[in-house]
Amino acid sequence: MKRRKIINIILIIIIVIGIFLVIKFDLVGRIENKINQQKIKIESSAKTDESELIKEIFIDKDGNEIVVEMRKIVVKDEETGEEVVMYEDTAEPKTIHDHLYKGTVEKIKDNKVYFTVDKESKNGSYFCEEVSDYQIILDLSSYNTEVDTSVEYFVCDHLTLDFKDLGGTEDLENLVGKYIRVQDSKYEDYYTGEEYKVLNFFAE
Repeated sequence: MKRRKIINIILIIIIVIGIFLVIKFDLVGRIENKINQQKIKIESSAKTDESELIKEIFIDKDGNEIVVEMRKIVVKDEETGEEVVMYEDTAEPKTIHDHLYKGTVEKIKDNKVYFTVDKESKNGSYFCEEVSDYQIILDLSSYNTEVDTSVEYFVCDHLTLDFKDLGGTEDLENLVGKYIRVQDSKYEDYYTGEEYKVLNFFAE
């Protein structure tokens, strides 16, 4: 009986320590963000045939030929539930920076998002450390998201809300006063060496 009580006490201590670690190191948010960011790749990887690789030649804005190797993947359309065959680039861009912030959207004005940060990660990981509150201003007008249909291969910036293209600040209005995650990244294109920015908003 005494041994059983000792075991129960040990189990309770382990549970308490586990809860403490989840709260202290924000493991839930970390795991959730990782899952969200890899959602499409996870859904498609099981149906990706690595042997089904194709090469396509595109012309960039300077008239140079860009040879792109792509693999066939099958993804599920979220709206219809039907499977769709797509091709994804096998090359990965170079990461220049990858910052993750957590905090509150204070206001949106003149195409700028005023965001108060209380947790951040600036090393590309999903572990956010608590910091003294400070404000960052995200200027959406500094992102060039124009699609140049006259060029076969082009590089542009991306603005998204929960992985869907952001139409403008009006899509973010309902986030004012809410606690969210923001991922601010910058990359170098594998083929052209051009730099581009990606700003992701994740509603919580």
